Amino acid sequence: MKKLCVITGLFFLTITVFAQNPKVVSAYNYLKSGQLDKAKENIDAACIHPQTQGNAKTWLYRGNVYLAISATDDPKFKELHPSPLEEAYDAYQKSIAIDPEYAQPTASPASAQMGLLIIAEQHYNKGVELFNSRQYEKAIQEFDLTRKINGIFSIKDSLATYNAAICAIQIEDHEKAIQYLKELVIMSYMSPLVYSTLATLYKEQGDNDKALQVIKGGKTKFPNDLGILIAETNVYLATGDIEKAQQTLQIAVEKDPTNPILYFTVGSNYDQMTRKDSISDSDRAILLDNAIAAYEKAIELDPKYFDAYYNLGALYFNEGVRIFEAAQDILDMKVYTPMKEQYEAHWAKAIPYLESAHELLPNDVYTLQSLKTLYARLSMMDKLKDINEKIKALQE
Repeated sequence: MKKLCVITGLFFLTITVFAQNPKVVSAYNYLKSGQLDKAKENIDAACIHPQTQGNAKTWLYRGNVYLAISATDDPKFKELHPSPLEEAYDAYQKSIAIDPEYAQPTASPASAQMGLLIIAEQHYNKGVELFNSRQYEKAIQEFDLTRKINGIFSIKDSLATYNAAICAIQIEDHEKAIQYLKELVIMSYMSPLVYSTLATLYKEQGDNDKALQVIKGGKTKFPNDLGILIAETNVYLATGDIEKAQQTLQIAVEKDPTNPILYFTVGSNYDQMTRKDSISDSDRAILLDNAIAAYEKAIELDPKYFDAYYNLGALYFNEGVRIFEAAQDILDMKVYTPMKEQYEAHWAKAIPYLESAHELLPNDVYTLQSLKTLYARLSMMDKLKDINEKIKALQE
């Protein structure tokens, strides 16, 4: 009788095991037929039963079921779980923890590792969707999840890192942006924009040494990249090294001789150099000529370049003011008269450029005020009256 009891107990135990195994099989079959609700019901039951919850197969199938729920377009199935992708991730991790080598060739995906890689791709695609809808903070989270999952397999996901960096820049989270860009540099990500952007962010933080270090590395990989040269120029400008900035700009101009922005920047640099107190009159004249030529080239390349018109007009205006102020203490009319002719000539040259700037941006207050001053100083009363009316209209 004792043997019979033992056999009977084993019989019932076997029945229980077989009763639970079909839950896993049923989940597989329901998943295969697209009945995700029933697949979920069966796999959820299998995952909590003592006889099947310790099997890698059970958790692989659970991951597959929840992965399918996350990807479905059927609203009925979408409501089965609020975060199915996270459930799938946890299930695959559980399967790997039980048996990292387990695979089921008839399943899709056939292994938990493959399932995790698919989840990483899903997060990446979701990140792209969020980026396109300008939800940058949420997009960063998705790209970070992509990076995290791929990191499990020692995959350095440079594309997800790059996109996360762009998102961080969009929301002006410069610390995060620098973190991602530094990782891309370590990965040797082949984009010069990584180096120029990272250098610019360091410059904005006041860390010009790090900026120049990044630029040095970028120029090694991309010696002909214009963006890196411009970033280098901006660092030199930030440190007050106008001469080095100008040297770098000249190289940039040689590489892209049809870029009006470069000529404008060259002109701005020469313009700034003329304002040094220690500069001689002969050197100032040379620098002014260089600035004028650069601004004129920018206008030639882009006839609607407002800043170039405005700066060139301002250059002539300021040079006229400088001569005007120097002439005020001169009593000898033989000396004063030619100086008066010089500053008035400079002011006269400023007018057409500022008028062109005004045509491009009629409501720019700084342009209007500059023209008002010039018309008044040169006694151009009709134009002065007209410009005063325009300023008054803007103030009303």
